[in-house]
Amino acid sequence: MSRRIVIPVGVLALLGLGVSVSLALMPGALAPATSATQAHAPTEVKAPQEVGSRWGKNYFPNVELTTHEGKKVRFFDDLVEDKVVMINFIYTSCPDSCPLETARLSQVEKILGERVGQDVFMYSITIDPDNDTAEVLAQYRKRYDAGPGWTFLTGDEQEIVDLRKKLGLYIAEIQGDDSNNHNLSLIIGNQKTGRWMKRSPFENPHVLATHVGSWLHNWKQPSEGKRDYADAPKLRSLSDGERLFRTRCAACHTIGGQVVGGSVATDATKMGPDLVGVTKRREPKWLRRWIAEPDKMLEEKDPIAMELFEQFEQVPMPNMRLSAVDVEDLVEFLEEESARIAGEPTPAKVATGDKKLARAGKKPSAGERPARSAKVAVAKERLTTVAAAKPGGTVLVQGAWIREAHPDAKVNAGYLTLRNTGAADEVLVAVKSPTFERVELHEMSMKGGTMKMVALPSLRVPAGGELRLKPRGKHLMLKVPRRRLTAGHSVRLTLVFESGLEQTITVPVRS
Repeated sequence: MSRRIVIPVGVLALLGLGVSVSLALMPGALAPATSATQAHAPTEVKAPQEVGSRWGKNYFPNVELTTHEGKKVRFFDDLVEDKVVMINFIYTSCPDSCPLETARLSQVEKILGERVGQDVFMYSITIDPDNDTAEVLAQYRKRYDAGPGWTFLTGDEQEIVDLRKKLGLYIAEIQGDDSNNHNLSLIIGNQKTGRWMKRSPFENPHVLATHVGSWLHNWKQPSEGKRDYADAPKLRSLSDGERLFRTRCAACHTIGGQVVGGSVATDATKMGPDLVGVTKRREPKWLRRWIAEPDKMLEEKDPIAMELFEQFEQVPMPNMRLSAVDVEDLVEFLEEESARIAGEPTPAKVATGDKKLARAGKKPSAGERPARSAKVAVAKERLTTVAAAKPGGTVLVQGAWIREAHPDAKVNAGYLTLRNTGAADEVLVAVKSPTFERVELHEMSMKGGTMKMVALPSLRVPAGGELRLKPRGKHLMLKVPRRRLTAGHSVRLTLVFESGLEQTITVPVRS
């Protein structure tokens, strides 16, 4: 009878041992590993029995799936047994995350090269099998130039749900009867050794390739020569715009033929246009809207949007749910990088009021100063004013934002201004969000020298007037966030009015 000895990780660290932590089995799902990739091979703590056996055929649903080539396969027997794998879930009609996710994984595939299909296997499984037939998946993978070691699969919808649950990639709270919302994490693992880890598909592709190609193989691959720290490039601070471009855009776009951030670009002739000088080629208002909501512009058959869609293999520009501030950051980076490549002076970063006046052909007076920072004010003007229209009037949503909370807090506060241009009162009765368990209407007031918080059933927006939700007053109480929110993130909220009117807005998180 074998005994299992558990040694605290902290003790091993004190002893100077590198530690490789295998996953503990959670009820019904794999848990992510907590150890980071290390510079040297970790010390292997061998179990008395085959570690991977606990996550064998008795754990994984050995469901039948169909490949993009129409071949029938079994999930465990044919796809994961004794293999190092990378598994994610997508659907081909996804308007936002899936195109970016697939493009990002295409970068990982290029880094791993011929190893994909030999000692590393990539699987993308649809969550929409009714639409995503083998033929549809074959066309989809062709757009991303996927190689023979990257298999796209479909199957029975309920069996795919069961598979997602076993892999820990199913979130019941965001699933509805007709919902294609899904967990954006992917799972990587070595079935034989029992090492499994959840990762973000938007991770740096070199880091993700190292996890799959080296860590999961216990660093058996020889390194590519010796490197000296003296040759390491100097680190520099990245602007918010460059950070966004590296994580959201570099998978599909170059600037002046150059790959931003030393990443691995997919074929630019298939994925997206080179963006050098794009701020001069495109009208500013059009460009900002295209970055913010390309799916809507494609739905509206915008001529330029449709031309780009057809030119680049019908790969849709994804809606990346960027905040208004994010859009400004990206445009600013594109302007600066285009000027640098062209050898032109870098555009000066002017204040908000100056930007507005410059576009109007005016000069700012000496006493004019913007009330807020440039990015926030420009963003508020361009993208956070959202209209909910109905016969006889419009409700405008302006200046919406959510306060970043303490990491241990279970609530966030939200603020905005509702302006009713109609002839009748509007009554806000509910707010919904997929990011929070529930959203309530609250008011904070001073009574008897004590500050009290009161839940409200509704909020009235008078005809021709406005309602301001602000700190220390009426506000939104967003309870039990489903993910950690920090400044720079954005959240979708749907405002529900008594008249039946609903309006969905994207709200930035600010400190």
